[in-house]
Amino acid sequence: MWILGIILFCRVGFCQDWIKLPAIIHIASTVSDGEHSLSEIVKIAKDNGIKVVVINDRDLMRWEYGIWPLRNLIKKRVEINSIFKYGIKRYLNEIRMLQNKFSDLIIIPGTESAPFYYWEGSPFRRNLKMYNWHKHILTVGLEKDEDYRNLPVIGNFKGLRDGLAIIKLWPFLTLLVGFVCMKKRIYSYKDYQGKELAPYSKKWRITGVFIIILSFLFVLNNWPFLKFKFDSYHGDLGSFPYQNFINYVAKKGGLTFWAHPEAEYILNLKFGKVSFETRAHPHLLLETKNYTGFSIFYEGYKIVGKPGGVWDKILTGYCKGEREKPIWAIAGLAFDNKGDLAAAIRKLQTIILVPYLTKEAVLNSLRKGRVYVKKGKDSFDFSLIDFSVSDGLGKKGIIGDTVKVETRPLIHLQGQFLNNQQRVEIKVIKEGKVIKDYKEVETPFNLSFYGEAPVSKTYYRVEIKSKGIHLVTNPIFVY
Repeated sequence: MWILGIILFCRVGFCQDWIKLPAIIHIASTVSDGEHSLSEIVKIAKDNGIKVVVINDRDLMRWEYGIWPLRNLIKKRVEINSIFKYGIKRYLNEIRMLQNKFSDLIIIPGTESAPFYYWEGSPFRRNLKMYNWHKHILTVGLEKDEDYRNLPVIGNFKGLRDGLAIIKLWPFLTLLVGFVCMKKRIYSYKDYQGKELAPYSKKWRITGVFIIILSFLFVLNNWPFLKFKFDSYHGDLGSFPYQNFINYVAKKGGLTFWAHPEAEYILNLKFGKVSFETRAHPHLLLETKNYTGFSIFYEGYKIVGKPGGVWDKILTGYCKGEREKPIWAIAGLAFDNKGDLAAAIRKLQTIILVPYLTKEAVLNSLRKGRVYVKKGKDSFDFSLIDFSVSDGLGKKGIIGDTVKVETRPLIHLQGQFLNNQQRVEIKVIKEGKVIKDYKEVETPFNLSFYGEAPVSKTYYRVEIKSKGIHLVTNPIFVY
């Protein structure tokens, strides 16, 4: 019944030209650290009214620590399930087969990536700590095997190569020194033909053998004599590894979203001799650029997504010309191996507005911010029929649009619950400030008001709250 209701509501408001597709994003399968297989995820999603499934399995779950100065020879490596371990081609082929089987759904491959981590402390002092492993970025829409194979994440040396490192060839010089030492004699004595007859120096030969063995070890350690953009042994590198990752994915035509930017992961209970720490990192949304967006739910609202938060600072900066692109909010399910997937789906969705039912249309709408998100026990029961800005002269913009208005902009909001109506609070936000706060609004509602004529580019976005729902739209830009 509620699926029929969604279809009926799509005949009015912005749904006259746009189809609303409920989507789940950021879910892991048994390919990496998930509880359900790929096919189980898709089936559960379909059974719960989802039309778009974005799979974000972990790309590479490999960690290692090496002892200086032979870090590549004397090291401990731990690796668990991931796309790389499962097989990139196998992973992508299975998703393609599922797409063919479930032709009424749109299934998009992606990753949950940790571009960087670094070490501090020492295993010998029992204070070794890994930092920042849980700073994650979601990729969406990469389709080629090679695009995954070259992801610039720590542990994937192929993706971090940065040319030949001439300095790493130094062991060949010391090898020559070792061979020279092997030729040293106690004294010089030659026969009439010039042939050296003096005995070799045992002391120098031992030295030479030692130098040769040591040099050979460093040859093995330094192989393949390449520079890498970064490693895990030189401390916190700030935003560089993440910007490098974002740039790579953008170059390959994919989308990137910061996952759970407000989440912290601190484990001081020792696992062997290692502890872990990742602090909340909303500042990285300000320090990086040209990514597509972020997960406002979960772990992205209190600092980033709230009115006047980091998101509004970025959007305002874009309006002022300080940033090339805006960023968009999505809902990240962050579902791996705990809980009831069907229940999680009913409590959190990303709604994508598309002109037609294709993967390309979905990716384009994600790229352009034609998205709003809903969470809460009643989220599946609520329909946002319209949020638009127009000038009364025929020009109209919906979520994600930029519209030029000739007069004062008219902001229109319409929505209702499909079954049990309840009161809601509606906030309209402009440049980080709540300019309208409608409290205890009866549903269904149909509201309109005039904003101020813009003197420069600005934006409007909306939040709707009740006991069982928290809805956040992406902005509409106006100039």
